[in-house]
Amino acid sequence: MDLYERFMSARTSADRWRIANEVMASLGAIALNVAEIEIKTRKLLWMRSSMTREFLSEYAQQKFYEVDQFVAGIALPFYPSLHVTGTLERATAPSRRHLDFNWTAWDMGYTLAYAMRFAGSCPGTSKTVVFCAGEKASEFTAEQFEKIRQAGTAVAAFICVPGQGEEYLDFPDQEPGKVLSGREKQMLALLAAGYLNTRIAHELGVAEVTVRKTLLSARRKLGAKTREEALAIAVRAGLLDF
Repeated sequence: MDLYERFMSARTSADRWRIANEVMASLGAIALNVAEIEIKTRKLLWMRSSMTREFLSEYAQQKFYEVDQFVAGIALPFYPSLHVTGTLERATAPSRRHLDFNWTAWDMGYTLAYAMRFAGSCPGTSKTVVFCAGEKASEFTAEQFEKIRQAGTAVAAFICVPGQGEEYLDFPDQEPGKVLSGREKQMLALLAAGYLNTRIAHELGVAEVTVRKTLLSARRKLGAKTREEALAIAVRAGLLDF
């Protein structure tokens, strides 16, 4: 069974995430990141990661996503990008946070990051797959990087916005106070009417993944931890038109 068949035979999003990590681990990865980013604003929409909780907690608390080169450079052409940590010096670092991010990754054993960019699930977005290793770049051959790239293509195709109840990283401080878009209000109103994601998608003529992504964006803007909390906040604030 090839990689695409494995992904297609998986029953749940969690199964596909497990397969993605197993495949990348077989190629030398110690962690895998998959994220979707809005190209125009460089806003990180969602991210799944198998890096340690210690690192991810630091990444969120220090807002390293604001200086992460794979987020900042998302508008560049879709070609693989190699980044080696533990190399930045104070004199040449763009900022103290750039320096801290570079050396925090190094200290926690993530010495190499190989990022691949692909089209996102919606227009105006891009998906990044990052292969993280504990080895130096010189220890990987061109043939190995090609296998990683091929695996990354499959991962990008099958790993998408986490399903309900699945764990993901949230970054609510990226756009404080930003108002809801018309589409976000529309979907929240349908949610308030008791519609499930599948029915909302059918009603609006969009993909179900677009519904999940839009509701996730609304939650972030409202600082809510759940869809229900986002709905309550929006109703109390008079943001919805029923």
